[in-house]
Amino acid sequence: MTIEQIQYPIGKWVAKNHYSSEEIQQNIAELLAYSLKYKELTQHLSEEDLAKTYREGSWTVRQIVHHVADTHLWHFIRIKQALTEENPHGVFGNVNALSALPDSEKAPIEDSLQMIESTHKRYAYVCSNIPESEYNRTYYHPFRQINVTLPQAIDMTVWHTKHHLRHMEIALGSVIEKNVIE
Repeated sequence: MTIEQIQYPIGKWVAKNHYSSEEIQQNIAELLAYSLKYKELTQHLSEEDLAKTYREGSWTVRQIVHHVADTHLWHFIRIKQALTEENPHGVFGNVNALSALPDSEKAPIEDSLQMIESTHKRYAYVCSNIPESEYNRTYYHPFRQINVTLPQAIDMTVWHTKHHLRHMEIALGSVIEKNVIE
């Protein structure tokens, strides 16, 4: 694999101009399913496994779990901002600096796994109840420096969830194979 294939193992996120109601509902269902996949993947990991990386210089499995918990709170808040404000400037922080904080480097992952599950449930509930007439609402995504519609935002969150799950799978390749064999 090339560095870019390891960095973007499922490809880069690409926004579509239009998402059907079925695609939106599928994305919402995937949000719920993938939070459970995080738990399944990490349930039997040792401290050594949590310290593994998917490429040299990348975040550890532990840092990825905490990163997803942190940033998906932002994703959720951005959706709520877009529903209550006109094209708000979405909440954002320095993800590399956050991942270097002691909680990201050393805290147990169980609380972050619960955060991911709970945030995804709330996110899914809110998104399942957005009237189609509101789908064109937007927020400004400060990292990507673009305006994002609500369906694009939902799709981006699903992409982000899958993207980092794949990073963990790459880092844990030998652990996954061992668990499948046993």
